[in-house]
Amino acid sequence: MKITTTLLSALLASSLMGNVTEQSKLASDMRSMLSSIVDMQRAGFYSNKAGVIDATERLVNSLDSLITADPKLYLPKDQKNAGQFAKKREKMIKLYATDLIASVRAGDVQEAIEDYSQILRQCTSCHSRIRNRVWK
Repeated sequence: MKITTTLLSALLASSLMGNVTEQSKLASDMRSMLSSIVDMQRAGFYSNKAGVIDATERLVNSLDSLITADPKLYLPKDQKNAGQFAKKREKMIKLYATDLIASVRAGDVQEAIEDYSQILRQCTSCHSRIRNRVWK
């Protein structure tokens, strides 16, 4: 009986640790995404094409958590469609990021600014819906 209890406790602890690890990876990736967005803007202000491209590529490389993380593990039950919503935002961010890189390489500043704005809209849309935070 003692062995069964010990094994059950270990199994439960490892499954809980997996959820914490997944959520902490998502949080880390979100911080990386924010850093990339800030770096994109900073590089754009200084007309640093290589900086914009590098920051955009870092943003895209951080997006996988939006697909792999299971929102049911850390969001309220009323957010049942959050996973699909986040996956759609991830696809749209990749689309605009790819276009942003092409616009920067082509020297099309207006299109690059529009692509950057669309990326910000995708981020804001997801955060305002899923995180459901109200400004005070």
